[in-house]
Amino acid sequence: MCSLPMARYYIIKDTDQKVLYTRDGQLLVGDPDADNCTAEKICILPNRGLDRTKVPIFLGTQGGSRCLACVETEAGPSLQLEDVNIEDLYKGGEEATRFTFFQSSLGSAFRLEAAAWPGWFLCGPAEPQQPVGLSKESEHAGRTEFYFEQSR
Repeated sequence: MCSLPMARYYIIKDTDQKVLYTRDGQLLVGDPDADNCTAEKICILPNRGLDRTKVPIFLGTQGGSRCLACVETEAGPSLQLEDVNIEDLYKGGEEATRFTFFQSSLGSAFRLEAAAWPGWFLCGPAEPQQPVGLSKESEHAGRTEFYFEQSR
C-alpha cells in the first residue's frame, strides 16, 4: 500500500455501476456479481508537476505498485499497466506525463483525460470483462464517465 498520507483509494465504477478490476495485467470493467471479479482499489495521487487547476492525477493499482500509462501504438494512443510505483511518480523521479490524467467533474461523475494526448479520455468497453481504453472526446461519450467511491 502507498505510504504517503495524501494517497486516496477508490473503487471506480462506470455509468452501469460495473467496477474496474485487474486480471492478467490489464485493467478491465466488470460486474462483481456476474463476472467473477473483485473491484480494484485504485490509489490516486496528484501530479504536482502539472497545472493543478486541471486536477492532474496518477492512477495506481495493486497498492500503487503498478500505474496506468498511455502509450502510442500504430492504432493511436492506448492504455497499459506498467510496473512503476505511484510514490516514485509523485516524487517526480520519472517523466510522468504519460501516467497523468486530468480529472474533470460532471456532476457526481468524473472524466479522465490523458495528459499526454489532449482530447482522449479513459473509456469503458462496450462489453463487460474487456479492457478499459482511450476514446476521442466526441466518441463514446457515455462510457467516458466514471464514479469514484472512496475505499479504505
